[in-house]
Amino acid sequence: MKRDFWINQGLFQLSWPACVVGAAWGIAGWSGTLVVAVLAFWQLHPRRRHHNDWRMIALCLVIGFGLDTLWLQTGLLAYAMPWPSSEIAPFWILLLWLAMALVLNHSMGVFKHQLLLIGVLAAVGSPLSYYAGSRFGAVEWLAPSWQVILATGLSWALLLPALFWLARRPPPQRADRPTRDPDSRSVIS
Repeated sequence: MKRDFWINQGLFQLSWPACVVGAAWGIAGWSGTLVVAVLAFWQLHPRRRHHNDWRMIALCLVIGFGLDTLWLQTGLLAYAMPWPSSEIAPFWILLLWLAMALVLNHSMGVFKHQLLLIGVLAAVGSPLSYYAGSRFGAVEWLAPSWQVILATGLSWALLLPALFWLARRPPPQRADRPTRDPDSRSVIS
């Protein structure tokens, strides 16, 4: 595998403990920000940036803000370090969404064509991730366990394949200028 793959995936893997354990310890403001900022600066360098990265970042942040705020508002979950407000998704959760956006077209790009597999993995892995976060003290399950498992598992089983599907779509083209195919050197008319 290429060095870029391992750096992207390594920083992504570091982002979870930096944000989640950092939130539990009250330090996610700097630990999560530091790791995710390094990932963002690395991945968004023009040499490594994918043409869909900015679009996926915006999409993931909007969806993440909405979904994690929904968990708070419905009384499903509560988050440690609820900055800037306990009524909305905390900053450290949005850092995790940013980190995820930065692997969709890179080290986890293989899942763009394995949507069923990523859906199954998300259905199982997301409740486990929320459970691990609760064991560290970063998130509290306010609803009965079966409701948290069903809500997080089902939402991620649908959401993650949709994000990978969107990541493989070309960006909207402007009608007034030809575009370049990112996989070739030729101009597409």
